[in-house]
Amino acid sequence: MAHWATAAVQRVAVDPAPVVRVLTYHRFGDIARDPFCVTPEDFERQMAWLAEQEMAVSLADVAAFIHDGKSLKPGAILVTIDDGFVSVGIHALPILKRHRIPAAVFVSSGNIGRTVMQGNQQGETPSEDYLDWRGLQELMKAGVDIGSHAVTHRSLARISLAESEAEIVESRASLERGLNIPITTFAYPYGTLADFNEDIATVLRNGGYQLAFTSQHGAIRAHSNAMTLPRIKVEGGDAQWLFPQLLRGGLDGWRLIDRVLWRLQASGRG
Repeated sequence: MAHWATAAVQRVAVDPAPVVRVLTYHRFGDIARDPFCVTPEDFERQMAWLAEQEMAVSLADVAAFIHDGKSLKPGAILVTIDDGFVSVGIHALPILKRHRIPAAVFVSSGNIGRTVMQGNQQGETPSEDYLDWRGLQELMKAGVDIGSHAVTHRSLARISLAESEAEIVESRASLERGLNIPITTFAYPYGTLADFNEDIATVLRNGGYQLAFTSQHGAIRAHSNAMTLPRIKVEGGDAQWLFPQLLRGGLDGWRLIDRVLWRLQASGRG
């Protein structure tokens, strides 16, 4: 199984408190042994399952749940996709439309329309393009929400606070100019505990963002900290039985391991 945390999946009791879980995807295609790339066939099965269970909610629903205590269906799920690769439009969008699944895509404004280059023994070769402005507009026309993923996709906690503020403010301004919509949501690049902090969350809040998502595991509850919201990554090669377990909280407990690993890294022992 590709998911490195598969062995930690728990069969947890149903939480009586209303919660929302947020799924994170990145790329779509048939690239072998790439945990960030989910096959269209797997994504189709997963979205069909969400549609059948009537669990999918929108970004606006999640915002209302957090800020206003809006009631949501039990086991509510939000689908998010980071980076904005062209495979989102090619593979994911038709599936989302077919099953009427709301979704949000977080893009780094400085990467719009760029080609990713990967190195190998023969030198650098093109890997996958990022969506251009026209591609992002096509997503919007289909009802997909667009949010910021900074400008250059750097870890905001590993650069100066001034640089982080520029990444946060400039990405929002660029996306709003290019798409003519308000940008009020953010996903931290990488999103580990080493990639954000309270100072950065304050910059986001003061900059007009309403929600910011990490890559920390767990469920969102009403009135959760809107600037440090958890998500659950869906990986390429995950076994089919794992997907329903993720939606029911099977990896919520991994949040504690996230914190232990971060402390080891911060102490220089990990």
